[in-house]
Amino acid sequence: MFRRSILASPARAALGVSAALAALVAPGAVPTALANGRLPATVSINFRQGHDSDIVAGLTFGLVFSHDGGATWTWMCDDAIGIGNGPYDPQYVYAQSNAVFATTLAGLVVARDRCTFAATPEGKNFVSANAVGPDGAYYYAASQTADTLHGTPADFKIYKSTDDGATFPVAVNPANPADTNVYWSSLMVAPNNAQVVYVSGFRFVPDGSGGTKREHMVFRSDTGGTSWSAALPLTGLTLAQNSQIRIVGIASDAANHVYARVDVIDNTTTDALYVSDNSGASWTEIRRQPDRFIAFVARAATNGQGKHDLIAVTTKFGPEISHDDGASWAALAGAPHIACLSENAARELWACTQDYDVGQVAADGAGIMKTTDLATWTKVLRYEDLTEISSCGADSVQQKTCSTLWCGYCVQLHCTPAASYACPGPAEAPIIPPMTKGGCCDAGSAGGGPLALALSVATVLLRPRRRRDLP
Repeated sequence: MFRRSILASPARAALGVSAALAALVAPGAVPTALANGRLPATVSINFRQGHDSDIVAGLTFGLVFSHDGGATWTWMCDDAIGIGNGPYDPQYVYAQSNAVFATTLAGLVVARDRCTFAATPEGKNFVSANAVGPDGAYYYAASQTADTLHGTPADFKIYKSTDDGATFPVAVNPANPADTNVYWSSLMVAPNNAQVVYVSGFRFVPDGSGGTKREHMVFRSDTGGTSWSAALPLTGLTLAQNSQIRIVGIASDAANHVYARVDVIDNTTTDALYVSDNSGASWTEIRRQPDRFIAFVARAATNGQGKHDLIAVTTKFGPEISHDDGASWAALAGAPHIACLSENAARELWACTQDYDVGQVAADGAGIMKTTDLATWTKVLRYEDLTEISSCGADSVQQKTCSTLWCGYCVQLHCTPAASYACPGPAEAPIIPPMTKGGCCDAGSAGGGPLALALSVATVLLRPRRRRDLP
């Protein structure tokens, strides 16, 4: 296996955040960290294309499936996904066919039976981004440097499959084919035009003094990935050496109306959001915060002003909303502690939220909540309500490994496993520091502030996705 690690500069920043949180949280009040050393949290929500009732949600302790719109959930552990027990959060894509694709450190995998994540034709190459188009075509971006030790060639192509990941006949590198080190940060297909695809990233080029520097890139395809534009101008973007450009949204009714986030425009902590109404030819800054943006969504339906509501979330300042395409922003009143956002076809907005109290900060009382009006939030997933793991064959990793972990996880999550697991009674269970419950959105509550978000999930959200080493 070739070597991969966390990007150096952001990793150091994340470690600093972790240390700060440890100092802030009162001893004895912290929810118990699970086997990978992280607090229980939801980090992503994905709906099956064309079937809103089927959902996969990534957790810091595996994933959960729901096939009834969130009424019930079943759990899979990290080992069944193929990510081991480390702090890595896959990017999931839930295809119309019911296949779930996941990026792992050992390559792209797919689950077609909700039990086994198996290898894909992509093999062991590192995949940094993936997406599905409105026509069902599946895309992934390879960010694999040459690995001479294991005979793995460099691969920076954008791949496309029209047969649910069985084959990938389209494979094009939008950048210079001679590049030896490219990282694709984001990949997105326009929701109203399956032919329009955007990809962003950076490559390393000589800095003139014997070292290297990042050269930032954005490309667009108007042919469904079979060909790509020349590198788009970066006019209007503020970029620093450690920055990354990420495409974070495309208007549901206009493929030329695109939103981007630039990480650390000051090389330290300040992020900025941008909009382009000319297919990425130029950009206009719409929001800047001396903090990291952790969630963004451009809502699909237009509002009373004929524009799409935008919602952006930072750890420090919490969620904000714009009704005028980013010209002005206001705090999103009454919202829970949001760590990720996803909108389904029914226009419901789902959010990763804070289930347990952390320190002196009250919880939302759920790991996932949803809203239709941005005023009333409904609890959808409470970890303590989990009872089952995904049921699989006796020889599956899910059955052999995850089932043996479930009793211990339920003790920590305060859930009650189904009787069939024959878990030990409370007197036999290990002593676990208690996780207490709050309720940001119950009657009489004023809603959650940003501090709890920073305390509960900053170690997850500010930590970059792990990947192979960069020079």
